[in-house]
Amino acid sequence: MGIIVEAIVPAEEFALRGTSESLGDVAFSLERVVAQEADRIMPFMWVAGVDWDVFEDTLGADPSVDSFELVTDLGDKRLYEMDWVDRIETLVGTMVEEEAVLMEAKGSADAWELKFLFLERKAIRRVQDHFEEAGMTFDVHRVYDQREGELGAHGLTEKQHRALTLALERGYYEIPRTTNAKDLATELGVSHQALSEQLRRAHEAVVADSIGMRSPVRSEASELAQ
Repeated sequence: MGIIVEAIVPAEEFALRGTSESLGDVAFSLERVVAQEADRIMPFMWVAGVDWDVFEDTLGADPSVDSFELVTDLGDKRLYEMDWVDRIETLVGTMVEEEAVLMEAKGSADAWELKFLFLERKAIRRVQDHFEEAGMTFDVHRVYDQREGELGAHGLTEKQHRALTLALERGYYEIPRTTNAKDLATELGVSHQALSEQLRRAHEAVVADSIGMRSPVRSEASELAQ
C-alpha cells in the first residue's frame, strides 16, 4: 500500500536558496514527469511572481543551480529546465533509492513543501536520517495511506505509529514487560511525557477505529511540540 508523506524543508537548506533570499516573493512549483531517475528528480520547475530579467540574473548566480533553460513562457509564469548541483541531486536522489516518488514540490522564500509516495514506512525514517546526516531538516508534517486518504492505518500519525511499533517490538505489551516507557522514550529521542501522550492517542485511535467510532484526526503538525 502506498504511503503519502508531506514534508517541509527550510528554503535556506535546500534548492534555490540564493534566488529565494534575493527575490523573496518568488514561487516555485514542480512540473511532474513520468520517468524519474536519480539524476533527474526536479528537472522542470514553474516560476511565478517575479521580474523575469532580474530572476534569470539571480538564478544564474544561485549556488544550487548548475544550469537552466527557459522551456515555456506563459506571460505570468514560466517553465524552466534546471540542472542542480551535486549536493541537491545526491540528497533528492536518496529518495529514489528508497523507491519514493516525488509527487509535488512547492518552494518559497521560507520553505519547500514536498509530497512523496513511499512504499514502506521504514524508508521514511531512512530518508530523514540521510537528511540529518547532511545537516538538513526533513520535517515530516503529515503521513497517510494513499488508499484511505487520511492519516495512516487507524488514523495514526507518523509519530504515533513509530511509538506504537517500537513499543510492540521491544516487548512493552508483553507480560512481564521487557522494556519500559523511559527506555522507549530515550530510544525515540522524546520526553517520557511526550511518549505517554503519543501512546495514549495511538491507543485511542486504534480502539475507536476498531469499534467503528472515529476519534478526532490529529495531524502530524499537532505533535511537533512533543
